[in-house]
Amino acid sequence: MDDAVLKEAITRVLKDDIFVDIIRDQVRAAVDSAVAARDSEIEALKEELAETRAQLNGLEQYSRRLCLDVSGIPETPNEDTDRLVMDTARLAGVDVCKGDIDRSHRVGAVKPGRPRTLLVRFVSYAKREAFYGARRQLRQPRSFEGSTVTTAVASKVFVTDNLTRENQHILYRARQFRKEGKLFAAWSDVGKLKVRLRENGPTTVIRTMKDLQKFVNSAAERRKPQAPMETDGDGFRRVTRGNKSSAK
Repeated sequence: MDDAVLKEAITRVLKDDIFVDIIRDQVRAAVDSAVAARDSEIEALKEELAETRAQLNGLEQYSRRLCLDVSGIPETPNEDTDRLVMDTARLAGVDVCKGDIDRSHRVGAVKPGRPRTLLVRFVSYAKREAFYGARRQLRQPRSFEGSTVTTAVASKVFVTDNLTRENQHILYRARQFRKEGKLFAAWSDVGKLKVRLRENGPTTVIRTMKDLQKFVNSAAERRKPQAPMETDGDGFRRVTRGNKSSAK
């Protein structure tokens, strides 16, 4: 077969609609398969990245296990933040000395008329927990002479976990869900975020915003009312044709 004949045969085949359709379908299938594989790989990488971020956030939170945020104490020039912490703890009935404090300082931007939060890092977890566990005693502070923090101030002081920025965001959203009636409670426990759907229900630990949204969505699905059963005029369930088991 000479080149001219071969060329003419190929031209006829390429112009054939059936052949073109076959080639088009094969190309489309190959492209769809490649795109699907790429999308699957991208999704896997996204999940891996999200898990890595969650682990890094967990490690950062763990590094703060000895820290507490103390908010509501008026800020003054040249203040002794260690003394403020010690006096606040004593007002709550906990003895904290300078040796118990690794360091303390104000955090955040200065805002007129609003004191910045005081961050304190303790030397031991036991002392940190003693102060945190007695935080509610500040609602009825135990006054003593020479305190740099008045009982009026102490009664409005809040002692909370020192959370990462990500965990602050997650807890804020969880408390919004609580206000909307979608959760019964949301709180932090030594940096671990926990939620509860009902007053006496089980506690669930939340690691990511995705975990929180999934928990709320799952709870909403469980709370959906079932469709009312069709009944006849006397209140009995209507038996449909072909439903022999219902007629028994």
